Amino acid sequence: MWRCWRAVPAVVGIGDNTLASGDMVLLDGVKGEIAIDPDASERAAFEAARLGYLKGRQAAQTHARRQAATRDGVAVKVMVNIADPGEVDAIAVGHVDGVGLMRTEFLFGDGLPDEEKQYAAYARVLDWAQGRPVTIRTVDAGGDKPVPGFTQEEANPFLGVRGIRLCLARPDVFMVQVRALLRAAPRGNLRVMLPMVSVPAEIDQSLAIFAEAAKSLEGEGIAHAMPPIGIMVEVPSVAVTPERFSRAAFFSIGSNDLTQYVLAASRDNWRLSQIARADDPSVLALIARVAAHGAANARDVSLCGDAASDPLLVPALLRAGLRSLSVASSSIGEVKAAISGCDLSGSG
Repeated sequence: MWRCWRAVPAVVGIGDNTLASGDMVLLDGVKGEIAIDPDASERAAFEAARLGYLKGRQAAQTHARRQAATRDGVAVKVMVNIADPGEVDAIAVGHVDGVGLMRTEFLFGDGLPDEEKQYAAYARVLDWAQGRPVTIRTVDAGGDKPVPGFTQEEANPFLGVRGIRLCLARPDVFMVQVRALLRAAPRGNLRVMLPMVSVPAEIDQSLAIFAEAAKSLEGEGIAHAMPPIGIMVEVPSVAVTPERFSRAAFFSIGSNDLTQYVLAASRDNWRLSQIARADDPSVLALIARVAAHGAANARDVSLCGDAASDPLLVPALLRAGLRSLSVASSSIGEVKAAISGCDLSGSG
C-alpha cells in the first residue's frame, strides 16, 4: 500500500482486494496499510498507534506558533498553500511566513472568470496576509485540470498545452488574469508565479504581456503595480539548467510534477506509487541543484509541492539546501516540529 505525500494520511491503490459487507477494516494512512478482519492483537496495536498519532499531532501544534528553526539555529520559512481564498479564515496569519502558493484554478471551475471576480479573490488574500508575501500562481489549467472553453482534449495532456503554454496560446484569457493581478498588487506583498515553464522564451513572452497590461491600466488611470514574477520548477529542463532562467525573480519547486517528469511515472497511477517518490536520489539531486543556484545568485528558492508537507521528508529537503517550504495548512505544526528536530551541522 502507498503512503500518499498528502497532509491527510491516506491509503490508495489497494488493488483488487474484495471486502464483504460487515467486514472490519483498519486503515493506517501513515504506514500506508490496511488490515481486513483484524484479530485482537492487531486491533490493540492499531489503537495504540492511533492514539500516538493524535498525541503527536497535538504536540506539534505548539510549534505552529513559533518561528521555524533547526536544532542548530538555521532559520526556515514555513509558508502555506491555499486553493481557495476562504481557506485563510481558518489559518492564523501569525503561524506562517506568508502564502507560498495560491492556486487560481478554483476561479475557473465554472468557466472563464471576469477581471472583477479575480481581483476580489486576490485582494482578499493579500489583505489577510498583512504584508507577508503572497505568491499567486497563474492558472495552471490543462493536464488533469480541464476548463470548459479554455483547455482542449489531448492524447497526452500532461505533456501537452497546459500551464503557461496554454496561457500564452490564449492571451485573451491570460490578459484578464494579468490585469487583475496587477490591480491587486498595491494591496500587499504580491509575487506572481508562472507554472509549467520549460524554456526561457516563455518567461520573456509572459513578461511582455504583463508590461502590456500595465501600460493599458496606466492609460485607463487604474491603480496597479508590477510584482516580482517567478516560475515553478517542475520540468527537468529548468532544474538541470536553472541558470538559463535568470529572468525569473524567484523559483518555487513543484515536487509533484518534477517527480513525475524525472522518473517518467504518472503521479495519478497508483501502480507506480513506489517509483514516483520525491525522495528518490535523482529528484533530491535536482532540488539541491536549484537550491544551490538560488543561493549563489540571490534568487529565492522554495518548495510548494506535497513533499514539503511530509514531516518525514523535511530533513532531506533541508539537507538539499532548501530554507523555505510551503505546506498544507493542516501540516504547519508538524512541519515546524520536524524542522526543529533537524541538525544541519552534520549529525541531524
